[in-house]
Amino acid sequence: MCGIAGFNRPDQELIARMNQSLIHRGPDMEGSYVDAHVSLGNRRLAIQDTSQRGRQPMSHENLVIVFNGEIYNFRELREQLESEGYQFQSETDTEVVLYAYHKWGPAAVEKFNGMWGLCIYDKERQTLFLSRDRFGIKPLYYYSDGEKFIFASELRTITLDNLNLDIDLRAVNFYFYQKYIGGDLTIYKNCFKLRPGENLLYRLDTHQLTRTAYYDLEREVVRHQARPVAERLDEVEQTLASAVNARLVADVPVGGFLSGGVDSSIICALVHEGRQQFPTFSVGFQDASYDEVKFADIVATHLGTDHQSEYFEINEETAEQVLGGIDEPFGDSSILPTYLLCKMARRQVTVALSGDAGDEVFAGYDTYKAHRLAQYVPASAVSLARPLINRLPTTDRKVTLRFKMRRFVRDYDRNLCRRHLDWMATFDDPLRRKLLGERFIDAPTIMPVRPERTLLRAQLNDIHNYLPEDILKKVDIASMLNSLEVRVPFLDHRLVPLVLSLPERYRLRRLTTKWLLKRIAARRLPGRIVHRRKRGFSVPLASWVRRWDFIRTYLADRRYYDHGLYDYDYIQGLLAGHLERRTDNARELWLVFVFNYWHRRRSRPQER
Repeated sequence: MCGIAGFNRPDQELIARMNQSLIHRGPDMEGSYVDAHVSLGNRRLAIQDTSQRGRQPMSHENLVIVFNGEIYNFRELREQLESEGYQFQSETDTEVVLYAYHKWGPAAVEKFNGMWGLCIYDKERQTLFLSRDRFGIKPLYYYSDGEKFIFASELRTITLDNLNLDIDLRAVNFYFYQKYIGGDLTIYKNCFKLRPGENLLYRLDTHQLTRTAYYDLEREVVRHQARPVAERLDEVEQTLASAVNARLVADVPVGGFLSGGVDSSIICALVHEGRQQFPTFSVGFQDASYDEVKFADIVATHLGTDHQSEYFEINEETAEQVLGGIDEPFGDSSILPTYLLCKMARRQVTVALSGDAGDEVFAGYDTYKAHRLAQYVPASAVSLARPLINRLPTTDRKVTLRFKMRRFVRDYDRNLCRRHLDWMATFDDPLRRKLLGERFIDAPTIMPVRPERTLLRAQLNDIHNYLPEDILKKVDIASMLNSLEVRVPFLDHRLVPLVLSLPERYRLRRLTTKWLLKRIAARRLPGRIVHRRKRGFSVPLASWVRRWDFIRTYLADRRYYDHGLYDYDYIQGLLAGHLERRTDNARELWLVFVFNYWHRRRSRPQER
């Protein structure tokens, strides 16, 4: 795991500063390559072959690579390349990626099972080839204005160049709609993300830039659907076990996150079947409605893992540490406990397996159940219930039935995919219009949806958007701030289309989510774990807004609204309603706080 950066001109001093900005992503080694046409940099977190032989940038003939990620099938590819006459100098997957590109060109990435963001410089053809893994586990940003081309693992690294960057209003609307910035957008104009499953080719001589999708998940789903259902069902458990086993390969200590939910628990159970010693980690909080340590302890005792749990009190200092590590507005508050979990795990391991993406792949979200329920609830009943539900009292406890019911009746009659996004939204269109005024852009413009009314379409929507730009981004930020590599077995490219190709009843049966995964887990885990109600990894935002001066200052002080993007008086109304407990506006206020905090650090980095 590493941090990478580069640009289309020689500048040793700038690439050194970019490397320094990525030191948390790669504390073990530093390297750079500069010639008359490009500058390339790398900070390395050594996982495979921790010796100096793994130092990057790495070269072969006319090619130079900087690579961030892990290729889990690199040994099989190495054997294939060795049979073709390639001779290796290290035991790294980076060298395998380099030789694979030399042998097969851009098609090499289609052979990789793993996660990556990479750049390969071809000195002979005068091109830069960039690629991001199929599901966007690893980030890759770039800037292009027709003259300058810059890429990096983090957006802040790009901004170290002397650029005149304006805020993109599409990104602002996206952020306040979904609490993350999705698609290929970033907060800045002319700065973009390479999408999951995309390659980019940049010609140094003409400045021509071409992006190409090399992976089509929907096509893979259709391909699997041509096979007998029974055959596919038999393969799911075997493929999941293989995905877990592949992600244990490392020359450094490996552990696992264990929340006590079915996703992380089945990952740890599959690991433990083949390993006697496997450390697992969980974090807890004093508020019982947010604490899950007791469930993690049950699983750890059942499996016999070397388990460690710690209780934390998230405070303003923790929030500043984490929010100072984000390079554009990012509103998922669960990044704070995720950061503490990564910090705890890093004391003992360099690699951790997580249960992320289980909900997207096997259909675990309550919203999926709500879509099913909406098929059977008549519109007349929703109309009668709506005023009663809206009068229910607020609470500081974790996401409540009241909150879910209000979202359900509010968006009941929408297109399924739009309804799904609006259920996930913080500021829907009417609220965002009040917030942003003339800067408002409606949801269909910033995030178009397709008309299909199926569970599969809702899942694909999440896999293409929410998963890479919220869930995976959160984990990447939190883990890399602690120099920890996190691996995601549920996103093995052999597994995802296989599961999605199955009839809906194997993912959502009546109102039972993750039906197939729970059946697999039932043979390995206690029933109270397999069938317990889903609980997300969240924090007590409502009480934080009332208790923390840190948050209220950024919400109330006009100095922090100098960006001029939204209505100060409207925010003060939301804040007053929340402080007086008339309404729960914590989610909306948190997004405003994060944006104001990010903007102040950007415009006046000397202030806190």
